[in-house]
Amino acid sequence: MAFWKRIFGWFRRNRPDVEQGRPGRAELLERRRARQAALDAAREAEEAPAPQSGFPTFRSSAVDRTASRGEASRLTKARMTLRDVFTPAQPVTERSKFAGRLGVLARLIEILEEQRSHVVIYGERGIGKTSLVHILADIARESRYNVVYASCGAFSDFEDIFRAVLRDIPQLYLRDIDPTAVGEHQGSLADRLPDSFDARQLGELLAQVTGTRVIIVLDEYDRAESDQFRQSVAELIKNLSDRAARVQLVLAGVASNLQQLIGYIPSIRRNIIGLPMPRLSNEEVRSLIRIGEKSAGVEFDEEAVKAIEQLSNGSPYLVRLVSHHASMIALDAERLRIEIEDVWGALDKVVDEAAGRIDPRLIAAVEPYLDRQNGLMIYAAARAASTPDGWFTPEDALSLCESCPPERMVKDLNELTLAGVLERAAEGDAARYRFREEPLPTYLWMRVARDAGRADRLAGERASLSR
Repeated sequence: MAFWKRIFGWFRRNRPDVEQGRPGRAELLERRRARQAALDAAREAEEAPAPQSGFPTFRSSAVDRTASRGEASRLTKARMTLRDVFTPAQPVTERSKFAGRLGVLARLIEILEEQRSHVVIYGERGIGKTSLVHILADIARESRYNVVYASCGAFSDFEDIFRAVLRDIPQLYLRDIDPTAVGEHQGSLADRLPDSFDARQLGELLAQVTGTRVIIVLDEYDRAESDQFRQSVAELIKNLSDRAARVQLVLAGVASNLQQLIGYIPSIRRNIIGLPMPRLSNEEVRSLIRIGEKSAGVEFDEEAVKAIEQLSNGSPYLVRLVSHHASMIALDAERLRIEIEDVWGALDKVVDEAAGRIDPRLIAAVEPYLDRQNGLMIYAAARAASTPDGWFTPEDALSLCESCPPERMVKDLNELTLAGVLERAAEGDAARYRFREEPLPTYLWMRVARDAGRADRLAGERASLSR
């Protein structure tokens, strides 16, 4: 017995445990794993091709992570954040990134909730209609509404669109369904549709919805070219209203007024409320920029903010586009402060991007009119064309350029029409004009603003050198 006590005592005294100040089994295993991980990382580094000096590469991983530290990490994190805030190519889908439009949003909710009406949201392209309906959907779902979003196309078919919409609405909400007998995911309203159906049959089915309210959003409604499609949607609205159905439609599209989207259908005018999307006010522009500043830890100086206000002309798309490029230029220079020079640099990118979307022949045709003498008239005409349908009158352009001679404005517009840059429509003695390609007005006013700013800065530099 004494022998075994001596043996166990020796093991206790010499075993590698934490109490003796030596690593235990768990710690040894952890060390082994760490060594193996280090070896694996070294092997991967050896096998991976070394990046070439000065060769372009991505600044962060596809999972939005960065391995940089310190100031480099702050710059990279700011860049990643601003990509999500200033998103000119994508609609806003998060409330934290939604700026301004709160009055329009409140009115939209009031129409749906208090008046139980259908809504048509209209305005020019890039004014924020899609962002508005995404934020509406987010808020409505919080209140247990069923919201279904669909985007229309040139060849949208009534049956195809609404069959797809009804696939997202469970049969659970039909009056003739026993909720204890069917699960939420055991069938949709689309299963109750016949092989072919019209607006009346669809209205009858949707009138059976109970226990919830449904909002169906049809975005890009202006793109639907079929008169039959629009007529069927109008009939559906009438049927839903007549049956006091718990289903409401929200139509959104590019238009100057309500009639351009729904047509002249007297029977549904009292069932629809039109909601125009106005341009952003200067305060709303600043609110959008402040979201970027607060979330990314950057700062736009006052001169830069004022320039973006002027250049954007109240367009959320242009606010985000210019702000995006300006902030990226500042971050490339390892600055968290965005200055006026960054905005001028952003214009170079905006102009180049817009030029890539335009027929080069149109740019060549308008080039002679972009000098200092004619630039103001082209700038005024381009800004006057920021209407939902693009049409403007010489008076619209002259209201934006007090120093422009009226006779010269009409002369230039007619010459540009002959050159194929504009199209002209006459209504009695009045004439209206429209640029033949949609990106052309933005290209022109950004190009004139950039060139004028560049010339002013050059003149200022020369004046300071001559002192």
